[in-house]
This record gives sequence, C-alpha cells and structure tokens, in this order.
Amino acid sequence: MLTALTVETPARAETESGERVPIAADDAPAQAETNQAQVAADGMAQAHDIAELRAELERQQAALVALRNDLENKLTNEQAKREAAVAQAKAEAIEEVKKDTRPWLRWLSFAGYAQTDFAVRQSSSDQVTTSTGDPLNQNRFALRRARFATTVDRGYVAGLLELDANTVSGPQVRPIHFEATVRLPGEAGMPPLAALTAGLFKIPFGYEVMQGDTERLFMERSAVVQEFFPGEFDLGARLAGGWRFLRYALAVQNGEPAGTKAFPQRDPNYAKDVTGRLGLEAPIVAGFNAAAGFSALAGRGFHKGLAPTKAGVVWNDRNEDNSVTLNELVGTAAKAAVPSQNFDRSALGLDGRMTVQSPLGTSALYGEVMWGKNLGRGSRFIADPIAIGRDISGFGYNLALAQDLSSHFQVGVRYDYYDPDHDHSDLQAAQQVPSSVSYQTWAIAAAIRTPGARLVAEYDVNRNHNGRDRAGMPINLADNAFLLRAEVSY
Repeated sequence: MLTALTVETPARAETESGERVPIAADDAPAQAETNQAQVAADGMAQAHDIAELRAELERQQAALVALRNDLENKLTNEQAKREAAVAQAKAEAIEEVKKDTRPWLRWLSFAGYAQTDFAVRQSSSDQVTTSTGDPLNQNRFALRRARFATTVDRGYVAGLLELDANTVSGPQVRPIHFEATVRLPGEAGMPPLAALTAGLFKIPFGYEVMQGDTERLFMERSAVVQEFFPGEFDLGARLAGGWRFLRYALAVQNGEPAGTKAFPQRDPNYAKDVTGRLGLEAPIVAGFNAAAGFSALAGRGFHKGLAPTKAGVVWNDRNEDNSVTLNELVGTAAKAAVPSQNFDRSALGLDGRMTVQSPLGTSALYGEVMWGKNLGRGSRFIADPIAIGRDISGFGYNLALAQDLSSHFQVGVRYDYYDPDHDHSDLQAAQQVPSSVSYQTWAIAAAIRTPGARLVAEYDVNRNHNGRDRAGMPINLADNAFLLRAEVSY
C-alpha cells in the first residue's frame, strides 16, 4: 500500500526522541527528491507483488480447470467402461444361450392364474341330490380355476399346453387347452393371415366364449353361453386369421365341450360340429374402437338308446299290509333294445362391442344374441328332441357395461336372458298350457385391481320359473347370490 509523505516548511526534522530539529534550507530539495524516489520504488514493488499474485491466481485457475477436465475425462472413461462391460456381458450371455444345448429356452414362456371364490346363494340347502348324491350346499369356498400354461413360439409354428385344477365338483386336474399351430404371420401387431390349429381349443362362436377369464369383470359367462357352449373348449381343428379389419375362424370339432354332462370331450357319433365366426374390428377415431361378428354352427347331437329288458313280475302293495296277494302282482313284458339316434342341431349368433378411452380409463359396452335348435347341453336343460318328440328352440342374449373409475377400480353391470325351450308347456288343471322356463339375471360387479391381482365382488339377482307353490304352479325360485373372488396371475 502507498503512503503519503509530508514535508514541513521551514524545513525541520524530528529526532527519534521526537524533538524537532531544523533542516538546512540547502538540504530540503535533495531530501524531497529522495522521498519521491522512495515512494516510486515502493509503488513499483507493490505493483510487482500484485502482478505476481495475479499470475499465481491465473496459474491456480488453470490448474483447477485442468483438474476438472481430468476428472470429467476419468468419469466419462469409467462410464464408457461400465457400458462396454454391460454390453459385453449381454453379448456373452446371448452367445452362451446360442451355444446352450437347450435351445428351447429361447422360445418358451410360462403364464398362469388362480381364482378362489366364496359364494352365498339363496337356493343352497344342506341336502344331497337323490340321483347322484352331490351336495346341494353352495355356501362355500372353492378353487374355481388354477391354470398353468406353457407357450412355444417359433415364428411359423407355435404351441400351447394349459392345465386346469379346480374343486368345483371335487378336486381334479385336467388338460383344458392344447394347440399345435402352423401359421402365416401378418403385419406387426395384427393376427396372422392364416393359422391352422389342431388340438383342444375354444369354440369360435360369439364374444363371451372367446373372452379370457381374467379379462372378464363378471364371475362367469352369461346363461345362454354356459348352456350352448358349456366349458368353452372342444377337440378339433381350426383355420383362423385376420387381415386389416377382418377376422375369421372356422372349426371342425367333436361337438361335446368340456362342460357337457353326458360325454365331455368325447364323441359318441361320427358327425362333427362345424362352427365359424366372421368379424370386423377396427379403430373408428382416436380412443374409440368397435367390433362386430356373425357366428354359425351346424352339427348333430346324440340320443342314448335303451338296453333290452326281460319279462318280469312287479308287486304293488296296494293295501299296504306288507303281504303279497294275487291281485297285487302285475306282469311286465320283455322289451327290445332301443337303438341310439342322432339329431340335427344348429345355432346363429350376433355380437358387438365398443370401447372408449377417457381420463378415467376404458369404458366397454358389449352384447350378443344367440338362437339355437336342439343345442342346449349344459346343466339346466338338455335339448333332446328324440326324448321329447319335437325340436327344441332356445334363445338368449346378454348386454354388459364395464367402466374403469381409475387404474385400480372397475365397476360394471350385466343383464342376461335365456329361454331354453320357447315352445315349452306345462300340465295345469289337467290341461297343457304354454309355460315359460326362462332365466333372467342382473349382475352387479366391482373390482379392486393391481398388476397381477384382483379382488372382485358380484351380486346376482336371478329370476327363473323353477319354483313351485303349494298348488304346484310355477313361481320364481329364490336364487340370488353374492360372490367374492380373489385372483392372482403371472
């Protein structure tokens, strides 16, 4: 730092003790010059120090910049090394898989799901059936479905094997789905142009038959679907595919689905059921999709014949005295065997659905209608025209709405109607009068869901004509039901 130097006039000086002494007038100019030289020297020294400090700061800044660049280069090199190591590890893993003696690991996948139900039903009773001894109690826990599927995909060929375990009619494990397929791939994200399949697969009729059990909000399919196509799966061969908005499927199958009572997944006659569906499916505008389809079935059912019987005697204790009298004995004639017979059966169906994307999620509206002749083969009403003596016309439809409230909540309502015999009559007051045997159900369902799991609750309001009053007249049978389902999938 520079300091000011003061020169006194007249010229005087101070001794170290502080005494002021006079300076000669002749020495004053020389002393002033000396002081100015000293000031200039001090200024130059200070400027030199400042320059050296500035240079040192610049050197330190350059060192810091070099250090930062060096650290950045090291980090970049380390990241590059790590990425190169990961890429090398992936490449080595791929090469190891290629060299693996088990190449099927590359094109094999696994999936499955399980559904456990708890049901409370009005018609449940702590009794058993007189014919088979099966319990009539339906207020119980049950393993409805536990499926495990293995899929093979090799481009032009594919295969699938799915096993099912359940306790619906007692513990059982069975093959439920098997396909061996040769196909001609189509555009990316589209079904194959053509796929020829042999095995055990779903009957290509309508919408609900083909719908997955984990895709459906409601517990089970509607009544008409369960009666016309019980169990959904049948053995046979199928040609199916699609092009742009067109979908098609044509199948030749045994005609005895997995849920039939008489001959499940067996074939008692040479005739086969031919089933087909032609559909349209395409986006209309952004967020709005629509689809529709027409289905048809033609085949032959089977009526089981009767074995021959011998002549015999029947005792009828008319007076209930536990004693045999001649007038209580009645002879019965021998009967010849009644051969089994085949009968024609057919069905037509129309189905449609719409999906709309909104901020809440997906809104889905779908429905279908079916007509069938001699086709009822479920558990409620077996359509056997040989036994009844006339053709049996069945009809049913369903309409459902499912709404996402968020990604975790879904609600829905469905109405379905099924009339197994449109020409049914009943004996009332010794006269045959037309009588309805139809079923109607309102199903209200809600689901809480996360990826891989769902909890679904459903309440069914059932209306039917299976009840009888004290006079024997048809009335509604109380059969409302509450169902709760826990589902996991992987």
